[in-house]
Order: sequence, then structure tokens, then C-alpha cells
Amino acid sequence: MGICLGCCRKSKARFRDKGSKLCSTKHSTVSYSEEIITNPDICLTAGIVSDNTSNKLHKGSMSNMIKGFVSKRRNRYKGDGFNLDLTYITDHIIAMGFPASSIEGVYRNNIDDVVRFLETKHKNHYKIYNLCSERSYDTTKFHNRVEIFPFDDHNPPKIELIKPFCMNVQEWLKSHKDNVAVVHCKAGKGRTGTMICCYLLHSGDFSNAEEALNYYGNKRTQDRKGVTIPSQLRYVHYYAQIMQEHLTYKPEILYIQKIKLEPPPYFAGGQGSVCFAISQQNLKETDGKCCQQCVKLHKSETYEVKRCNVFTIELSVCTPISGDVKVEFYNKKLTKEKQFQFWVNTFFIVKECQDSKNTGDLELVLRKPELDIVNKKDKQNKVFAEDFKVRPLIYLY
Repeated sequence: MGICLGCCRKSKARFRDKGSKLCSTKHSTVSYSEEIITNPDICLTAGIVSDNTSNKLHKGSMSNMIKGFVSKRRNRYKGDGFNLDLTYITDHIIAMGFPASSIEGVYRNNIDDVVRFLETKHKNHYKIYNLCSERSYDTTKFHNRVEIFPFDDHNPPKIELIKPFCMNVQEWLKSHKDNVAVVHCKAGKGRTGTMICCYLLHSGDFSNAEEALNYYGNKRTQDRKGVTIPSQLRYVHYYAQIMQEHLTYKPEILYIQKIKLEPPPYFAGGQGSVCFAISQQNLKETDGKCCQQCVKLHKSETYEVKRCNVFTIELSVCTPISGDVKVEFYNKKLTKEKQFQFWVNTFFIVKECQDSKNTGDLELVLRKPELDIVNKKDKQNKVFAEDFKVRPLIYLY
């Protein structure tokens, strides 16, 4: 089922090619992307194409169907008059999508429905944890029991943010046996799963990262794919190391000397150019609260990629890095197109160096499945070979 674009020709420009299907009349395509549902007139009046016998549906049912499309394979809470993008990970930890209002409330969790659910199920015993850096809402609806630990979508948190989050959740849950912690980002999956898995490690429910990640994936999603972004997975493993080895974290200062691409990406026509940027995650205080700020440290020149086994980029300037560091690679055509990125933390780079008894420079090896974006974007290996690696050469300060 879906909205038939043949019946909504005037609004065709609003639709994108995401998850399209043929409608039953076979004269157009049907798309379930969010662009469809940001126009309430299309949502609630275009109808549903089924067996050509009916194209009308009750507004509430239509809204629930749209929400199901948007939440994709995330497990929803259905029952007692509720249909929410919300999952009990444990009896006291809840993961959910963003509590939205206005038009966004049509296809995400409506904030008033979330309030009604929590007041019905956990009155006076819930606290919300908002992980979104890009948005907020009226916290008075939740009696101001809202804690904010913000970081950007599709990225890991700053490592120093994880322990305070875990301690806050732990303190709240210990203060009363009926208390629940409700964690959300935008979709309630990646960022939410990263922090919940870290808490499961912090609380001792799980002893290693893989167990925590697998448990969360099984609970939150139908396809067992909870946290899927490599850098977010890496940071769950980082926090597992901190807990397992009782580490005291401190940022280390390192320098990047060169970066190797092995083998280099393939470009149509055999020629292409790349450039990259190095950024660092810092903390800044705004209105008495600590927030993350991604600061660009280095923007490279453009490098023409030549056919070879290993393409080596020598940095013209030795760039000092410390703490949480992001490296982004772009394909330079008429416009820049991001090919991949990765986050690493200098403390764990040094630790890896010490564990391997490496007293000299350290060459990291990040394989294709360990890189953000390209791990999903290039599954057919059209641009990057299956055995593609990035090798940043780093030396100690």
C-alpha cells in the first residue's frame, strides 16, 4: 500500500526515490520517504491504494501507518491505546524516537502521546534523556525532568560525555525502585543505542561491548541492527575498555604525518581527486551547560588520485590532534561529495601503541567496514575495493 503519485501529480516534486514501489494501478510509483508526510494535505487526503475498491482511511489509522513507515524496523510499543516508536530495553531503560509536535508529530512520536504514556505507565517515576544537539522541545510537559547530553546525528559522543550520562542514569534509577530512564535522539536508534549500551556496560549488566550491542539490537529492532555506524560502535568498545580495565581517561596529543589509501578509490574514467578535513571535538559552556563543538583543524589541498597499489598523502603541516578526532574524505568533482569519515580517540591510539609495545610511530589500520558512510554506501565495491584500508601514520607528541 502507499500514496499513488499518479493521483497527486501536482505534488510530484515533493517525492523522492526512497523505498519506492509500484502502486496497484501500475501507472506510477509510491514512496514512503519523510518528504511525503511533511505535507499533511497529501498525507491525509491522498488516500491509500489497495484493491481499487477504497481510497479512504481514518485519519488516526493513516497517521499510525505513516509512523510505522518512518520507524522502519524499530520495535514499536503497541497496546493500551498507544502506538509509539518506543521500546523497553530493560524494565527500567526505554529507548524511543523524538517526541515531536506540529506536523512532525504526525509521523514521529507525538509529544502529547508520549506524555500521556509516561504519565499513565510511570507517573512521577520517569526522566527523559535528550541526546539531540540539533533540537529540543518544551520540557515543562515532562515536569522539567529532562537531562540533555547532546551530540550530532550519525556521530559518536565526546568520550568525556559518556561517564556523566551513565552516572546520572544510575543515580536516577537507584533513587527509587520504580524509576525509568527514557533515552532518545531523533530516530531513537544510533545515538540512543550508543549511550544505552555504554550504560549497560557501566551498570555491569554486560561485561563486553559485543554482548551489550547485540542485546540492544535484539530489543530495539526487528532485524537486530541496533547501532550500525562504525564510529559509534568504536566508542562503545572504547567505553568497554575503560570499564574492564578501570582506565583513567586523559586526552593525548598526537600528530598526523601522512594518510595512506590502500588501494585508492576507483573513479569513472580512471581519474579523480580527493581532499580531506581533520576536526576535533571540544567542549564549550553555553548558559551554564557543557556542549560539544566540532572544530576544524585542517583542510587539505586537492590531490589527484593516480592508479597505484597505495596512494600516500603527505601532510604539508603537522597537525596536532587531541581527544576525539574526525577525519573526513571527499571526492572532489564539481562539488565536494563526502566519501567516508571516521572518529578515533587519541587516548586509545596511545594505549594501543603501548599494548603492542610499539615505541615508535603508530600506523592505524581502518578497514572498509570500520569507516562511516562507505560501509553502507558502497556495498557493491564500485568505488572502494572490498579490502580497502585507510592507514593514518601518527607519531607521539
